[in-house]
Amino acid sequence: MNSSIKKMWPWLTLGLAVIVLLGSFLVYFMGKDMSPGSGSSVTAQAETTEELEGYEVIDVNVSNDGFEPGVIEVKAGVPTKINFILTRSVTHVKSVGSQDLGMDLYMQKGDNYYTVDENLQPGEYEIHCGMYMIYGTIKVV
Repeated sequence: MNSSIKKMWPWLTLGLAVIVLLGSFLVYFMGKDMSPGSGSSVTAQAETTEELEGYEVIDVNVSNDGFEPGVIEVKAGVPTKINFILTRSVTHVKSVGSQDLGMDLYMQKGDNYYTVDENLQPGEYEIHCGMYMIYGTIKVV
C-alpha cells in the first residue's frame, strides 16, 4: 500500500493544486462583470425628482426573461426618459444597446435612465441586451 501512495503522490498533489487554483479563480471572478462590451458604454446614474421635471418617464422592467413592455412607445418631440429598472443584481442582462440609437447603457440594480433624443423620427428602433440575447423595440409615434 505504501508503494502505491509513493507512486501516486505527485499526481495527487497536482490534482489538489489544480482544484485550489480553479476554486480561487471562481471566487475571485464571481460577481465581476465579465460580459463583452465596446468600452464606450455609459453607466446609468440615479436621477433626482428635479432632473426628471419636464420629462415623460416610461418605466421598463428588465429581467432575464426580457423587457416588459417589449414595445416601448415614445411620442415624437416630447422630452422622454426611459427608466430601465433592473430588479436583480445577479443577471446576465448588464446593459442595453441599440445601433440605431447609438445607445450603450451599462445598468446597475435599480433605476437606470436613458434620455431619448427629442428629434428622433417616427419609426421603430430595435434595442437589445449587451449579449444580444434579449430584444425589444422603441416605437416613436
